[in-house]
Formats: sequence, structure tokens, C-alpha cells
Amino acid sequence: MNLNNIVTFYPAEREIFRPRSRISTPDWAEKYREVKVGPAQGRWRNEFTPYTAKPMETMDLPWVRKVFLNWAPQTGKSAVAQNFMMKCIDVNPGPMMYLMADEKGSRRIVRRQIIPTLRGTPRIARLMSPRADDTSLEYIRFRNGADLMMGWATSPAILASESVQFIFYDEPGKYPDFAGKESDPFSLGDVRTNWYPYTSKQIYFSTPNLDGDAWDRILTDEPDETWHYEARCPHCGKLQEMKFRRISWGGYKDPRTVIRKSSARYECVSCKWEWDDNLRNHAVRHGKWVCENPKERPVAVAFNPLPSWYSPVVSISKAAAAYLRARNDPLKRQAFITQHKCQAFKETIKDVNEEAVLILRDLDISPHIVPAGHVALTSGIDMQKRSFWYVVRAWTPDLSSHLVDYGQLITWQDLELLLFTTRYPVAGSDQTLPIWRAGLDTGGGETVDGEWSRTEEAYMWLRRHAAKRVVFGTKGASRPQNNRVRLSVIDKMARGNRPIPGGLELRILDVAAFKTLIHWRMTRRTGESQRFSLHNDTGLDYARQILAEELRRDRRGRQRWVQVRGDNHLLDCEVIAAACADNQWSPSLAMIAGAMPADDSGDETTKI
Repeated sequence: MNLNNIVTFYPAEREIFRPRSRISTPDWAEKYREVKVGPAQGRWRNEFTPYTAKPMETMDLPWVRKVFLNWAPQTGKSAVAQNFMMKCIDVNPGPMMYLMADEKGSRRIVRRQIIPTLRGTPRIARLMSPRADDTSLEYIRFRNGADLMMGWATSPAILASESVQFIFYDEPGKYPDFAGKESDPFSLGDVRTNWYPYTSKQIYFSTPNLDGDAWDRILTDEPDETWHYEARCPHCGKLQEMKFRRISWGGYKDPRTVIRKSSARYECVSCKWEWDDNLRNHAVRHGKWVCENPKERPVAVAFNPLPSWYSPVVSISKAAAAYLRARNDPLKRQAFITQHKCQAFKETIKDVNEEAVLILRDLDISPHIVPAGHVALTSGIDMQKRSFWYVVRAWTPDLSSHLVDYGQLITWQDLELLLFTTRYPVAGSDQTLPIWRAGLDTGGGETVDGEWSRTEEAYMWLRRHAAKRVVFGTKGASRPQNNRVRLSVIDKMARGNRPIPGGLELRILDVAAFKTLIHWRMTRRTGESQRFSLHNDTGLDYARQILAEELRRDRRGRQRWVQVRGDNHLLDCEVIAAACADNQWSPSLAMIAGAMPADDSGDETTKI
């Protein structure tokens, strides 16, 4: 043997030449995947979440290009996508992109989930490059030729930069409609795979969001096949799709009691046997996916939906408690529908006319009178070029409210008189109440003389009265936000970026959410919480402004509040007044009312 002819390969070269094993993703996960966090730490077990195996097998099919997982949180959808991603890194290395909603979320997920998952799985950790700059929050390079790029849906430059064989869409239900000024992120991502027409894979995994949004339209238009999961009754063996209407919780009305007692049960559709969490887990473990519309060699396959009560880590009682909380809060209702039922949320507003608004008048309560049992007054002020529209609303601890006063003021002095001097008598007593909290819309527009903007004028006035802690600046959010009320500090120190004590603060309001909330409150009946009532002299002028906007769909299918008639100033005022009493404005009315002593003496100091 001529030793001079021996070729020595480096470890990375030997890795590239290594024959690729033909192993399915479920088998690869059970053999190599290590779970580092959660209730099932250790080697991955398909039996713990049995509904994850079929989607992983589908991702392996050579004719399938797209797989959609529309699952509730804590069901394992991200783990399914990451299992397939790691299996591809190991046995089918190629260029990959992991796409998230925004840059901040991308960096957090890469740092806290993706990199620890890769390093925590020895089969993948050995493939990671030893060079420090090959593993970053934007890019991970592997020794066998695989590359994993990180991207976010708001950056067209990233989406248009590379061709990829595999692309993973993490929570596409939260993506914006457009990536910058270009096309939508899904179309841009789809184009990135054009170089791999026969081997590309696009994996979408998300919880639903809004009816008619981009993710909802994709689930409707793109899949060739749609599968749903059916559990098998441990008693009679009947396969069934688990529906929330078959869940009961022992008649308890307090969600805390339902969770504490673990009282919720699922009733079998056939034998009426009631499943607790353990029996539910048994039923799911022996269930299977059922195809609703079988096709030969489908290209796009959806596994949709998978509600939260299928998950072994989500108690049936938790889903029931979420439903109970949702009955008295539209925002929680949206969370229950999307996060537990795993359905796109469709906002429905009943058609209301002026007569339906005015029927909310309490004929026994005159203007400027606070009904008994109401503990605080809030005011919403809509600033115009030459005047201020306002409402004053009284609140009970359960967020039922009554219109005490409304109208139009001309000068800043008139506004100061309303907010800092006026006290309203309480019916049936000698007490009076001042305005506890007010919000002033700081919207733009020039002053009458045109020398400066009304926003600047409002800021100066708010700073002058900041120490009173009665009136605060507000501004409508440009897009839906997670919280109805969000604090934004305007006046900050030059060093350290800390708030200046007594400086200007703004509350950013999700105006659309509050308008929906107000319309919902107008449907509440006697004996229910969050009722909405008016004084007996409320006129058509008020009703017309409250109904000046309607919830309509735009060309993309999204629901938006649209002004359809006349002035809407009083509707804006009601939005601000509701925000002032909202639980997300800290300290909240409910928090302060809960700390109040019982009012046995009639002393007005027991009121806010």
C-alpha cells in the first residue's frame, strides 16, 4: 500500500459524506430529541402527546410541500416543528429559515428556545460549529452544510435575501398584513422556496387570531386535506371529536372554585361516561386523526383545530374556568375562543338604532345625579379645535356604569371647573362625588390662531395639572394591542431614561376594543355585571353620536370600526371614560373599590 495516496478527511468532511439514515421524524424524535423544560423532561416520547406523531409523519411525505398546525397553546405544535427541523438538520441538511412575527420576539425565542433546544439534543449539538460567530441570534451554521437563518415578518429585506429549502412560520396568526411596503410575508416566504420545487417544505404552526385575517384565510383556501383529532372513550370505545359543549363543571359559578376542586368533566357523546383529566389523557392517547376530505398525494395538509382540552398539560377545569371568566369580559371571551376552543374570533355586534340606545335611560335618575351604589366618577374628554366634548360616568365595583352628564365645553377654564371643582350629588343621600379620574384625548390639529398644535397645548395643560393626579393624557393606538390600556411615559430624564417625577404620561388605548366593549355592555340586562345606563334626559344627539360608527369588514376581510354618519365625539368620550375605569389602567377602579371599607356610616370619605 502506498501511504502517500491515503486521503485524510476532516471531521466535518466525514460528516458530509456520511450516508443519510432513512428514519421518520417521530422515530428520530424518540431516539434523539431531549426535552429540557416542561412536565415531560428527558427523551421525547410520542405517547405523551400522541397527536403529534401523524403531523410529523406527514411532513416526511415526499409529495407534501406545506403542513399547517392550527393548535391551541401548550399542545406541542412548536415542538413538532422543531422535531422536523432538527431531523432535517441531521439527515437532510439544507438552507432553512425560521420566521417569527417581529424582531424582538425573534431574538427572545432564539435565545430562550431554539439555541437551548439544539444544544440540549446531543445528536444536533455535535453538528453545531465550534466557531462562536457561527451561532448567533440571526444565524446558525452547522458542520454538515445545514444553515438556519432567523427572520421576522416585518422585514422584507430578510424575507427577500435568501433561497431556502425549509421555512418554518412560527405563530403566523400574529404576522402583520404586509412585510414593510412589499407583499405579505407568506407570499414573500413562498417565493424563497422556488429553487427547491420538489424538495421544499413549509411548516406553519400557530394559534388562531381573528376571523378573516391572513392566517384564517390560509387555513380556508390552501389545504388540500384537513384532519381533526378524535379521542376514544375509555368506557365504550367510541371515537369522537371533543367539543366544549360536552364539558360540565359541577354547577360552580366561580372559576377559582372550578380550578381548585378540578370539577370539570367531559361527557362521552355515546355512553355519557364522564372523563376527568386522567381519563381524558387515556382517551386522547388511544385516539387518532380523521381526514375530512381525503385526496391522493395532497400537497398541502392542515391539522385543524386542536383545542386546549386535548393537551395532557391543560386541565379540562382550566378550559371551563376560562369560559366562566369570558362571560363577563369580551377580551377574555376572545382569549377563550382563540386560546382554548382554537377558533378564529369573530366579533359580532347587534344592529342597534337610536331607540335601542335611549331605552337604556333610567327614568328615575335625572341628569347630574349619581345613582346609589356607584362609587366613582370618570370623565372622557374629546378635544376639538374650538371646544371640548365630554361625558361623566358613574361606576359600581362590578363595572356597571351610568351616564351622569355629557355636553360641550368651550375653554380650558370650563374644563378645569368640571374636573377639579364640580361635585355631583348621590341619590338618596347628602353625599357628593367629584370626578375621580379623567382622560383627555391629545389628538392633533392646530389651535384657532394656528400658532401651535392642540397636542402641544394639551401637553402643557396636562403638565400644569399633573400633581393633582386627576386628569391624564390619552391617545388611540394605531393598531390592536395586547392590553386595552398601555402606559407611555413622555417626560424622561436625559440620563438613565427614567420617568421625571410629575412628568407627562400618556395612556395608549385600544380604541376598537373599547368600542366593542361599550356595544357589548349596552346588551347587558338587569342583574348582570357591566350594565350600561343613561340618565332620563339623554337625547337623540347622544344616541346618534354613539352610533356614528359601525363594525365592518374591509377588502382583506378584517373587521374595523368605520365612521358612517355625523359626529362621533361622544363615542370617543365614552371610550376614554371606560378606559379610566378599566382593570388594565393601574390602579384600577376594581382594585381601589375592593380596598374600600364597608359604607355603614354614610360618610362620603368611604367613596373614591
